[in-house]
Amino acid sequence: MLLLPKLMRRAVCALAAFVLSLACAGTQAAEVSYHYATVDGIKIFYREAGDKSKPTLLLLHGFPSSSHEFRDLIPLLSDNFHVVAPDYPGMGYSDAPPADKFTPTFDNVTTVIENFVAGLGDPHLIVYMTDFGGPVGMRMAVHHPDWISGLIFQNAIVSEAGVDPSRRKRDEAISGEITPEKRALAESHVSLATALLLYQHGARNPAALNPDAWTNDAVALANPDSRRIMTDLQLNIPSNVASFPVWQAYLRMHQPRTLVVWGKNDPIFLPAGAEAVKQEVPDASVHYYDTGHFALEEDHVDIARQINQFFASTHVRGQIESVDGREFTVLTREGAHMKLALEDRTRFAAVKPVDPATIKPGTYVGAAGTPTASGVQAMEVMIFREERRGTGEGHYDWDLAPGSTMTGATVTSIIEKPDARDLDVSYGNKTLAVSVPNSAPVVTFAPAAFADLKPGASVFAVVVPSDHRQMSAVSVIVEKNGVKPPM
Repeated sequence: MLLLPKLMRRAVCALAAFVLSLACAGTQAAEVSYHYATVDGIKIFYREAGDKSKPTLLLLHGFPSSSHEFRDLIPLLSDNFHVVAPDYPGMGYSDAPPADKFTPTFDNVTTVIENFVAGLGDPHLIVYMTDFGGPVGMRMAVHHPDWISGLIFQNAIVSEAGVDPSRRKRDEAISGEITPEKRALAESHVSLATALLLYQHGARNPAALNPDAWTNDAVALANPDSRRIMTDLQLNIPSNVASFPVWQAYLRMHQPRTLVVWGKNDPIFLPAGAEAVKQEVPDASVHYYDTGHFALEEDHVDIARQINQFFASTHVRGQIESVDGREFTVLTREGAHMKLALEDRTRFAAVKPVDPATIKPGTYVGAAGTPTASGVQAMEVMIFREERRGTGEGHYDWDLAPGSTMTGATVTSIIEKPDARDLDVSYGNKTLAVSVPNSAPVVTFAPAAFADLKPGASVFAVVVPSDHRQMSAVSVIVEKNGVKPPM
């Protein structure tokens, strides 16, 4: 049983917290936090960053690494995603349970990670897979295709074509019934020498690599229980090869939105592994990097850029032109005709006007506005219900108008003027002056449903790229009772 606080989560968006929040808020990169969850009696360490109302990005690490592998990537993604990176049993900071408590196979590691994910809430995920992350992530995708919002392959294979011939011979040598000789061969690869090979071989500048990476791995490699678990997983690699046809069939059938970022100088996983993914998912976007197995050590900045461009949400504002089954077309404010898909998890809301006097000290608001010499002049104000306190907290760029900002904050004081109400608001340890002209709409959320999507209605939608080059609506705020969403 997972003893995690109820993180939430999303998918492309478990609402509740999102519920259309000034949606997918800002450019305030959240700090990385560090936690433990108890899953099936095992303490699992994980790193977490970003707003839980945003799409969840699950980072699955390789061998002999841990979530430390993603230390540089996570901060670059936390503006656009809720990022979660667990350590597998026996690796990183997670427990290395004794043999009578846990049998180390990829099936069993996957079960632990699946139960960990289930504890996050409504599991809809973009899954980043590198090395050992491939067998875990692909098993999870096959078991729970409804969980998957997208896949990222980084030197993680689904075909023997992606395996270097010498590595293939080694895998064949440890196949079949386990003998002392096979265990000794497998254990010989569970070593710091292997880690150094994977980090340094093919890197553009091996001397400039951060030694913290393999020093961190060395701690687990020195632990007898961790070495036993990693050796058992090495011996279980033939089960992954046997699963390749199943994983390929999943990709062919479901055509998930797929990004491939590949270190092309990897000594064990060849660029043919990336092409094998592309063969199954023709729409996959493939990018090669002049580096080795642990591509993030040298190319985390560009890999983050590719992920943000490929998967991050955007805002669509406009007027509904037509509704056809589970799709609707919007004439955007920019004059484009955009078709959006609706999913079972798409959330609907409307807004209703409220008396500006409802804003009092202690009220939590979202204010879109433009900068002034003394602070911000509001173009609109959203009053959040108490349970939504903290939604989109911070002060950041917003795309309502050129140069506009969004501020999610708590009102601390109010000065009444004939033509405006001047608010002092606080977020974190910062304060800001927000002037709300009498002309600025002041609204709060109201219920809405699919039936409210009607031609001619104004909408504000948060959308994400989805399969087959489509765009899917995570949330839709729709005009209702003549009140247009001001966002």
